[in-house]
Amino acid sequence: MSIYLDYNATTPLREEAKIGMLEVMGPPYNSSSVHSYGRKAKSYLDEARDLVATLVNASRDQIIFTSGGTEANALIMHSANCPLISSIEHEAIIQSSHNPTFLEVNGNGQVNLNQVESKILEAKPDILSVMWANNETGVIQPINEIAEIANHHNVHIHCDAIQAVGKIEIDFKYSGLDSLAISSHKIGGPSGVGALVVSSPLKLNPIIRGGGQERGYRSGTENVPGIVGFGAAARKALSELKAFRNISKKQRQFEKKLKKSLSEIIIIGESVERLANTTCVCMPHLSSEAQVIALDLEGFAVSAGSACSSGKVKESHVLKAMGLDRASKNSIRISSGWQNSENDLEKLAQAYIELYKRSYK
Repeated sequence: MSIYLDYNATTPLREEAKIGMLEVMGPPYNSSSVHSYGRKAKSYLDEARDLVATLVNASRDQIIFTSGGTEANALIMHSANCPLISSIEHEAIIQSSHNPTFLEVNGNGQVNLNQVESKILEAKPDILSVMWANNETGVIQPINEIAEIANHHNVHIHCDAIQAVGKIEIDFKYSGLDSLAISSHKIGGPSGVGALVVSSPLKLNPIIRGGGQERGYRSGTENVPGIVGFGAAARKALSELKAFRNISKKQRQFEKKLKKSLSEIIIIGESVERLANTTCVCMPHLSSEAQVIALDLEGFAVSAGSACSSGKVKESHVLKAMGLDRASKNSIRISSGWQNSENDLEKLAQAYIELYKRSYK
């Protein structure tokens, strides 16, 4: 079995989530029904809603369950007439934005705070969207400061926090954000479940209309097993938040070993704050696809950028936006998590160094 180091793509299902899901699988639970089964289903949904809300310090009535982070982002961005978004956003934001204006980032992948205000004055957006942490590089944005600027100009501020949640502390209540997107399968819950967190009632254009579930924002019978699994994963992720930071030591030792042996490699965003578990590294003379395949054959599951491109390996728009055109074709992402052993990254470092030397000949 391969050593799995692609947690930013998706995570193993936590045992707590699996147990919770099995408990509600089988009975005819539909929270829209008024009989006892319906009331029981609603109680399960309410508990899960509380757990997800607690993870990001929001209230229960601010949580709208969706089919995933992509839908949560789309629900907001489809309502924008003049969106302003960062140039390193996930495709879920970019593809859901109609004629967006882009905020540039610097060579470290961070938004320039001075440009935020000037772009707002220039573009007069109705929604500003900046992701909390980048899925490819792990670089963390100054979200509180960006939100403060947006609030000053009365611009709705949305954040794709799908990579950040469960890895760093997310405090929606005090963030200044108006909305936030999160996803279950990034924190050890099942795929196909996510949530949009909103600060107050919004004038949204629902993507899915029908029975008026989720307060009319997202119709359709709720996925009770998936939502219960999401809630259980949220509880576990919150309890392990401090422990997750310890991953940083192993990840940075891994990077140090690579740099000590290979002078030409580039660690993307090395000088700024990043997610503890994420390393984006460029091997200048070998394509991203070749690296991923070669390491897979050696027994390591890593990735080249986003995992949301239908299995395709293509140039990274994130690295291109950072001015790293060459790296956009030659970088891979290593993202570790709670199931990795002490020496998984050490083994990968050795395999990476050997691959580098073989391919350089």
